[in-house]
Amino acid sequence: MTKVLNQFILFGALLLISSLQCVMSQVNGHYYFVEDDSTVVIKTNDTLNHPWTGGFNSSQFSRIDLNGDAFEDLFVFDRTGNTIITFIWDTDNNRWKYAPEYIELFPQLSYWAILRDYNCDGKKDIFSYVSGGVGVWKNTSTNGQISFEYASHPYVRATLLGGTVANLYVSKVDIPDINDIDGDGDLDILTFGIIGNRLEYYQNQSQELGYGCDSLEYVIANTCWGHFLEDGTNTNACTLKDTCSTSSNVSNPKGQAKHSGSTVLSLDLNDDGIKDILLGDVSFNNVVALYNDDKGVNMNTSMVSQDTTFPNNTIPVDLYVFPGTFYEDVDMDGVRDFIASPNTDNGTENYNSIWYYKNYGTNTAPLFSHIENDFLQNESIELGTNAYPVLMDYNNDGLLDLFVGNFGYFNKTTHVYKGKIALFENIGTSTKPTFQWVTDDFASISTLGFSSGIYPAFGDIDNDNDVDMIIGDHDGKVHLFINSSGNLNSMSLTLANAQIEDDNNTVIDIGYGAKPQLFDLDGDDDLDLIIGEENGNINYYENMGTTNSYSFRLQTENLGGIDVSEWWTTIGNSAPTFFKDASGNTQLFVGSANGQTHHYNDIDGNILGTYVEMDTNLNYLRIATNTAVAVGYLNNDTLLDLIVGNERGGLSYFSGSNDISLSSISESLIHSSIYPNPVSNTLFIKGEVPTTLTIYDINGKLILKSVNTSSISVNELMEGIYIIELTYERRVVRHKFIRR
Repeated sequence: MTKVLNQFILFGALLLISSLQCVMSQVNGHYYFVEDDSTVVIKTNDTLNHPWTGGFNSSQFSRIDLNGDAFEDLFVFDRTGNTIITFIWDTDNNRWKYAPEYIELFPQLSYWAILRDYNCDGKKDIFSYVSGGVGVWKNTSTNGQISFEYASHPYVRATLLGGTVANLYVSKVDIPDINDIDGDGDLDILTFGIIGNRLEYYQNQSQELGYGCDSLEYVIANTCWGHFLEDGTNTNACTLKDTCSTSSNVSNPKGQAKHSGSTVLSLDLNDDGIKDILLGDVSFNNVVALYNDDKGVNMNTSMVSQDTTFPNNTIPVDLYVFPGTFYEDVDMDGVRDFIASPNTDNGTENYNSIWYYKNYGTNTAPLFSHIENDFLQNESIELGTNAYPVLMDYNNDGLLDLFVGNFGYFNKTTHVYKGKIALFENIGTSTKPTFQWVTDDFASISTLGFSSGIYPAFGDIDNDNDVDMIIGDHDGKVHLFINSSGNLNSMSLTLANAQIEDDNNTVIDIGYGAKPQLFDLDGDDDLDLIIGEENGNINYYENMGTTNSYSFRLQTENLGGIDVSEWWTTIGNSAPTFFKDASGNTQLFVGSANGQTHHYNDIDGNILGTYVEMDTNLNYLRIATNTAVAVGYLNNDTLLDLIVGNERGGLSYFSGSNDISLSSISESLIHSSIYPNPVSNTLFIKGEVPTTLTIYDINGKLILKSVNTSSISVNELMEGIYIIELTYERRVVRHKFIRR
C-alpha cells in the first residue's frame, strides 16, 4: 500500500511539474530565453542574412567543421568581449548562416584564437592566449558532436637558449603565426619575444622526436627569424638583412626596449615554396609584406624585399589601427582569401572593420582583389560600439519599434566617436515582428554637438499624450527632447532642455556613461528618472512634480543596493531596464560591463530597500561586454522577449521560453544529471562537477548554495518541488527534482 501511495504521489507531482512548466517563467521568478535569429530585419529593401549576430569590431577568422558534415564552417573570434561567433555554410543559398548553437561548445577564450590541426587527425584544434603564453585545446569531436579538451595543461612549453624549459611566450596584444614553417608536417610558431623587435621561430620537434605530428614539443630554433628588424618608431618599414647581434643572450633584459605589439601571418606569396610573412603593427594602419629568399629550409633564411602598401595591386589595407591578417577561404571557392581586421577593441574602426580581399590566384600564388570593407557586417545590424536598444511604439500602430543608441561610430580621420540613434520600424504583426531600418541618425542627434555615447529613453513627460525622449551621454548628463508633433502616428522632437536639472536647479551629472530610463517606479502615476552609470550603481531621481511638469529629486545613488562592477574594478556600466511582468509586478534587468545581465525583483513596496537578485547572469547569455537589454512582448504570447546590445555594436534576439533547461543548451553538452529523483537525503550530480550548485524553491527563492561539489544534503528541505541550478564555465543547467 505504501509503495502504491508513493507512486501515486510521484505521479501527481510529475503532473504538477508538467502543468507548471508552461507558466514557470512567471511562477518561480526566473526567466528563460532561447536565442532566435529568425526575426526578419530589412535594410534598404534587402533582408539581412544574419541580423542578430551581435556585431563585429576586431575579428579573427578560422575555419572548422562545426556540424560534422566534413565541410569546414566559419569561426570568428572577436577580441571585443572575447566573443565567439559561428557560421555554417548554407548550400541552398550559397552564403554563411549564423549558427549560435555552436558557440557554447567552445571553451572560454581570450585575446586571440587560431584554429589549426596540430595532431593531423583532420579536426581543427584551438590555439589561444593563456596568461602570457599559448594554450591548446584538442578537438575531441565524435559523431558530429563538437567538443574540446585541454592539450597543454595549460601552457605550451618550449626549450629556450641554454636548455631552460619555460612557457612559450606570446603577448596578449599580439597574434602569433601558427603554421608548418619548415615543411615537416607539424605546426611551428612565429612570434615576437618579450625583448626587441625581432621574430622568434619556435620549431615543433614532434616529427624529429618520432611522435609524428601528435605532440607539442617546441624548441627555440631562431631568435631572429628572417633576419629583419621591426623598427616601429616613425615607420613600420622593416630593416632587412639585420645582423641580429643583439637578438639573443641579452645581458640586461630589463633595460631593453619591450616589444610593442604585432600581428604575424605566414603564407607563400610568390609560389617559391618558402613562407613569406605579413606584419601588422600596433601604431600603424598598413600591412607590411616581407618576401623571403628561397635558400635554406626556413631555418636561417632572410627577408630580401618588402611591400609597405600591401596588397599594392588593389586597394591596400588602411585600417586605423593595428591590423590583424587572416588567410582563409571565406567564399567557399576552394582558394584562401585575405581578411584584415583591427587587432584592438578601442580607438579603432568599428563598423567598416572587416576588409575582404578575394583571391583570384592560387593558395601559393595569391592574387588579391579588394571586395568590401564590411564582410559579414553588411548582413548584420552593425552600429559601431556599445549598442543600446530600446523598444517603443513610436508610430502608435500597436507594434513595438526598435531604437538603438550607441557609444559611437569611429571616425578614422578625426579619431573620435560620434554617437547616434538608429530606428528600425516594426512592420510585422503582433505575432511576428519584422524590423525595417529607417535611419541611423534619428532626430539628427549627431548634429547637436553631444559627446560620444547617446543612450535614449522614452516617455510622456509632459502628459500631452505623445512620447517625449530623454538621452543620456558619456559625460554623465541627460537631455530632454519634447515631442510637438500633435500626431500620435509620428514624432517631432525638439531639444527643450540641453541639461536637465534636479529640483535644486543643479544640473544632473552622474559622472560618466549616463544610461537613463523613464519609469513610474513609485506608482504615483508620473515618470521617475532612473540612471545607470559607469561605476555600476543606479541613480534614482523621484519625480516630485506632476504628470504635466516634472521635478526630479535625487533619492539615492545606490538604488536596490545594486553594484554590477567586479571587485577588482570600479567600471560597471550599469544599464537598468525596469518593467512590469505579466502579473503586474515590477522586475529589473541590469546590463553590465562584464557582459552579465542581472535580474532583480522584490521591488514593489521596497523601492529604497535592497532588491533580491534572482540571476547574476540572466540565462547565461554569452554575448559580449557592456550589455544593455530591451524587453517586450513581441510575439503576442505571455513570455517576455529580449533584444540585447553589446560593446561590439550589434544586437542579439532572444525569445521567451518555457523550458527551464537553460536556453538551447543541451544537458548532454555538460554531461551532467542528478540522482536520485525523488530524493530524501542526499542529491548527487553525475558527470562534470559544477563550480556552483544552487537550489531554489518553486517560487524562485534561493534555498541552498554550494561550490565545487558533486552532492548536497537536502535533509532540511520541506517536501515539495525544487529547481537545482548547476553552473559551469560560462554555462548553466537547471533540473527539477522532488524532495519527499
